[in-house]
Amino acid sequence: MSGLTIVLLVVGAAALITAFVRYQAPSSRAPAPRPRRPARDAVLELPALRMAERRAMDLLRSVVNPEEWAMFSDLGFICVEGGGTESRGGPRHRYLIYPHSPVVALLPGSLTPVREYCILFPELDDQVAALPAGDDMVAKWMTLRGDEDRVLTFANVSSAGCEIPLHRVERDLDRLRRWESGRGGRPDSAGYSQAAT
Repeated sequence: MSGLTIVLLVVGAAALITAFVRYQAPSSRAPAPRPRRPARDAVLELPALRMAERRAMDLLRSVVNPEEWAMFSDLGFICVEGGGTESRGGPRHRYLIYPHSPVVALLPGSLTPVREYCILFPELDDQVAALPAGDDMVAKWMTLRGDEDRVLTFANVSSAGCEIPLHRVERDLDRLRRWESGRGGRPDSAGYSQAAT
């Protein structure tokens, strides 16, 4: 897939997510106090939220490859190589992508955590909306795979362990190694198969 195609997909996905969120939760510049709703209205909103999350998960499944989808389904995160390369020709980093959390950058060979990148996808009216987990994962995955350099330039950067504790990252990497080992450690196009440690 060419770089232009990936950028167009990212822009298209962002536009669809923005339109969907705006349709679900219209907002104004000066929010007025919200009147208290009857409890039954809250119950009526629950199916719409579940439907939005189901659609987001369907979108995620259609975008990532089958191994990445299985990884997310089993482990709750995706480990993926970025779209950029170092001068030696290999990937700059691998990334642990969690829903609604910073992205953790890992050294590609040892999978040592080195940084966290906080990536937000704000609304056009400067309000941050809570995207369904699937949409958040799709946006991060597409951006890292399609325009890693831009993410690294504009994301808020902190040291590894700042928001996601290092013991959790290490635990998740251990779970990833066991998961890959149980699946035969098959390499795939995403390049996240078990690395030498």
